Amino acid sequence: MAGTGIGSFIQYAVMPPVLLLNRLQMAITAPEKYGVVTVGCELMQFWTTIEEDMLPIPVANHALAGSSTADVLAAADFQVIDHEPRVVVYCCGSNDLARGATPSQTAGGFTEFVDLVSSKLPDTQILFMSILRSPYQESIEKGEDVDRTNEIVRKFCDSHDKCTYLDINSIFQNGDGTARKEMYQFFDRHNLTSYAYAEISRITQHVLKKLWDKAGGDALEHLASREEEEMAGGEKEL
Repeated sequence: MAGTGIGSFIQYAVMPPVLLLNRLQMAITAPEKYGVVTVGCELMQFWTTIEEDMLPIPVANHALAGSSTADVLAAADFQVIDHEPRVVVYCCGSNDLARGATPSQTAGGFTEFVDLVSSKLPDTQILFMSILRSPYQESIEKGEDVDRTNEIVRKFCDSHDKCTYLDINSIFQNGDGTARKEMYQFFDRHNLTSYAYAEISRITQHVLKKLWDKAGGDALEHLASREEEEMAGGEKEL
C-alpha cells in the first residue's frame, strides 16, 4: 500500500488532479488482485476491449489518457503494487516525447518503473509495448526520437529477466514504410481505430500468454475463484 503520514500528504499534494482522482476512486474499495494490470497513456486506456480480448487471462486496465512516464511512476503503488499482478503491460512514452523529453529521459521513466515494481514484486513480469511512430509524432518531428527511445528500452529489456519488449510498430506500417491510415483516428493521427486494436490484440495475446505461464499464472483457476467470490457476495446481499 502507498505510504501514510507527511510523505504521503506531499505525494498527493503534487499529484496531477487526474491521478489524484484515480487514487481516490481506488481507495473506496480494497484492491482486487488481478493477474494482469495495464498502465500507461490514452493508447492503452482507449483499448476498451482488452479485458475481453485477453480472456481467459484476467486483465484490469488502469491506464489514463495524457499520462507521462512520470505519472505512471507516481501512480505505481495504487495502480500496480496494491494489485499484486503477475504481469504488467506498460504502454507509455509518446506524451513525454511530444512534450519535449529526450529519448534517454523517456526511457529512464520506464526503467525507474521497472526498478520500483521489481523491488516490491520480484516475480512480476513486465511487458513494454513499443512507442508508436505515429503520423502525429512524424508531424512534430519526433519520429527519430521514438525510434531511439524504443531502442534504449529494447536493450534494457534484453538485459532484464523480468522485462519483455514487444514491437508493435511493424503492424502500423505498409511495405514501403508509410503509415497505415486505417490504423489511426483521422482527427489527430495519434489515437487508434478499433481495427488497430484488433491488430494489436492479435500479436499481444501470444506474448502475454507466454509471460503469464512464465509467471506461474493459471487463468482459468483465477477466474473461477473470482466468480465464486462474486457469487458468494451476491448471496450475502440477498
